[in-house]
Amino acid sequence: MSSLEPLVELQAQRSLSEYITALVWSPVGNRLAIASAAGEVLLWQDFQATLLQAANGASIDVLGFSGEGQWLAAAGQAGEVMLWRLSADSPELVETLTWGSAWIDRLQWHPHQPWLAYNCGKTVQIWAADQGETLATLELSANVQDLGWSPDGTHLAVSAQQRVQIWETSRWSSPQYEWALQAASRVLKWSPEGAYLASANQDNSVGVLTWNNVRALKPSSAHQADLPALLAGLPGKVRQLAWADIPDVDRSPILATATRNLVVMWILIPEEGWQSWLLDLHQDTILDVAFQPQTGLLASLSEDGCILLWQAAIEPMQVLKGAQEGFSCLTWHSTGEYLAAGGQQGEVLVWSLCPDARQRLCQPLEALS
Repeated sequence: MSSLEPLVELQAQRSLSEYITALVWSPVGNRLAIASAAGEVLLWQDFQATLLQAANGASIDVLGFSGEGQWLAAAGQAGEVMLWRLSADSPELVETLTWGSAWIDRLQWHPHQPWLAYNCGKTVQIWAADQGETLATLELSANVQDLGWSPDGTHLAVSAQQRVQIWETSRWSSPQYEWALQAASRVLKWSPEGAYLASANQDNSVGVLTWNNVRALKPSSAHQADLPALLAGLPGKVRQLAWADIPDVDRSPILATATRNLVVMWILIPEEGWQSWLLDLHQDTILDVAFQPQTGLLASLSEDGCILLWQAAIEPMQVLKGAQEGFSCLTWHSTGEYLAAGGQQGEVLVWSLCPDARQRLCQPLEALS
């Protein structure tokens, strides 16, 4: 571990009553939403807390802010989707969508419209929050595993069993493309600019679809070389994926895959294909990974009670602690100025970027040794 000045310093902390299941920053301002396995939903506005829902014994598993930051959605074990309108005065619960016994653990807002996509058994519901009505219901052949809007908002990808279906948002009647996989798709992740879509699969592999080659998925296509890449040989279940958000990443994309106590890093090198390397300092299962926006700084979070910060996803720079029984989830603020993490005993910690950290992150690794 490099003996360097810290990149981040602890800014705030507090605790909820149970395991932190989800954390998400608003794309606007300094709002952090936090959820727990006890059902709590907390909103931090400039580190001032507002309890939106008290513990009720039904886990909240997923949170999401709309693209303009005016809406917050929460869902989980109770089969309900709750929507708060976030005005300048105080948050207002304006809608509760009830689905009975369905456990809702995936939701995501359209990047530019107040449209919320969420899973409900074998369907995906598209809710228009501004109109207070369902925009579309997408039928799938099996329970939905994950979903994600393309960054430009033109497409929605949904995984169910061994298929990833991709709808065009201007035409909900049927999927435009279907990506067939050898094993069930568990996690989907678009790259920041939308050039790639990754799928973490049940057979410990990761598929990568190059969006410019999406037409190769059509049965009539003869372009076999344009079919999605398969990154195989990972040692265990892939729990999370993260794409780097750095300049020129569309030419040489960088993907982090969390499996067992390792982060397996991948980079696409022109004319050579996907190449990998390992980050192997964690002592227990890695549950989450995330890149700081606009830099190559990677945060990896483990049940061993540590978060590691890796410059350029290569060099370990700092160890963060504070969750006695291990961490559970993390998220970067869209500006990269704050890193929030949740713990398995209800801890919530927020670190802020040190004043000279960005300058040091821009230095080549050789200058730091």
